[in-house]
Amino acid sequence: MAVVMDPQMPTGTEVASYETYAQARAGVDFLSDAGFDVSAITIVGSDLHLVERVKGRLTIARASLSGASSGGLWGALGGMLMSAGQNVGGTGSWVVGGIIVGALTGMALSALSFIIRGRSRDLVSSQQVVAQRYAVLASADIDRAYQILQRTPGNRARVVRPRTEQSRPKKDSVGFFPDGRPRFGAATKDGEVPGGRETPEASAPTTNRPDTAASGHEDAPASARE
Repeated sequence: MAVVMDPQMPTGTEVASYETYAQARAGVDFLSDAGFDVSAITIVGSDLHLVERVKGRLTIARASLSGASSGGLWGALGGMLMSAGQNVGGTGSWVVGGIIVGALTGMALSALSFIIRGRSRDLVSSQQVVAQRYAVLASADIDRAYQILQRTPGNRARVVRPRTEQSRPKKDSVGFFPDGRPRFGAATKDGEVPGGRETPEASAPTTNRPDTAASGHEDAPASARE
C-alpha cells in the first residue's frame, strides 16, 4: 500500500534571495562547486502567481491544423508498431499510412471539439505558475552558505556597503541673489565678501587732518586782505 505524505513547509534559514528560478538554481550550483553539502539546501518560491499568456485567437482552421499535427505523430507511432516484422518497404508504407490516417482523424476530432465548445474559449494561451522571488534555505552550516552565496549574481540578500560622500560647501542663501549672483557687501559664512576683498586704502574713509584745516583758516584772512 502506497504511503501518502502530507505536504510540509520546508525548514531552514534563508541565506539568499533571487528574482528568478534560474538565478536560484545557479546559486545552488555555485554552492555545489564550492564543496558545500547541497542536501541541506531548499529552494522556496514565494508570492505565487498564475500567469496565462495569450498567443492568439483560436479558429476552426487553427484547431484543425493543431489536431492534424498531433494526430500525424500518433499515426506514425502506430504505423511503426503495426509494421513490426515487415521488410523495409512494408515499414515505410505502414508509417506513411499511419501518418495520413492519424492526421485526418486528429483534424476531424479537433474540428468537432471546436464546434461543440463554441466560442466559450476561442483563444490560444499557455498557463504558468510564477513566483515573485525564490529564497534559498539552508538547514546546516548556515554561515558558510551565506558567505558563499554573497558572491553570486542576482542575490538580493547581498550586503550593500553605504557610499561615503564628501560634504560639499553650500552657498549661503543670505549672501547670494536667487539667480546665484553674489550680494556685494554681504559676508558669507567664511567671513569673506563674495565680490572680492577690498584694499584697505580704498575702503578707509577720508578724514581732514588738523594741520590742513589750520592752514586753511590761516590763508583765508590773507586772501581776504588782498
